[in-house]
Amino acid sequence: MSTNWNQEKYDFIGQTLSWDQKDDIQRLLTMLQNDAVDTLNTVLEYRFVMDFTFEEQSYTNKAPYFWGEVMKSLRFTLIMKSARLFDESTDAIGIKKVFNILEQSPYHSIMSDDIKKAISQYETYHIYIDEIRTIRDKLYAHNDRKEYQFWKHPSDKDIEFNGKFWGKLEEILIWVRDTLLSLRSLTGDSYPVNIEISNDLYNLLPNNND
Repeated sequence: MSTNWNQEKYDFIGQTLSWDQKDDIQRLLTMLQNDAVDTLNTVLEYRFVMDFTFEEQSYTNKAPYFWGEVMKSLRFTLIMKSARLFDESTDAIGIKKVFNILEQSPYHSIMSDDIKKAISQYETYHIYIDEIRTIRDKLYAHNDRKEYQFWKHPSDKDIEFNGKFWGKLEEILIWVRDTLLSLRSLTGDSYPVNIEISNDLYNLLPNNND
């Protein structure tokens, strides 16, 4: 599954609606897809920084505290953004609630199969979505008792940030972006809202300067 859709955007021929031309459903899908692209960009930037600091250690070791803070900041931001995107609380708008809204919308008849497929795929990712919310709740949003006083609860498993989790998160966000674009297309509003970032970190290296 490729993340790079920039060229496809430039070559895209589809219907472009202004904000005033969109109905409430089209606006809701546009807003959520914009959030998905923004979150995916943060995940990509985190991967870019991780790769850069590993491959260019002589350069990044000149400011190790700075790069350490950059990575911590990106990790915090991507978890908070992802948790918001997948929020299932009553007073929040997350992707699962939007699927439910679409099922009750005038567009239901033309996207019924697509909604069912999207809900089914969402459920296959649920174990990772739960992990995102756990990390948000126990590490970032609150001082969870068991995590904040870990020495009192030695039998509890620590929350881990492993490579499989980060790779799966990127996969899920690509799926969210593409699913929302597909659903938007069914409403007659199919032009992408954004393009993803590219890796420009290597422009920082002295031998890459003009």
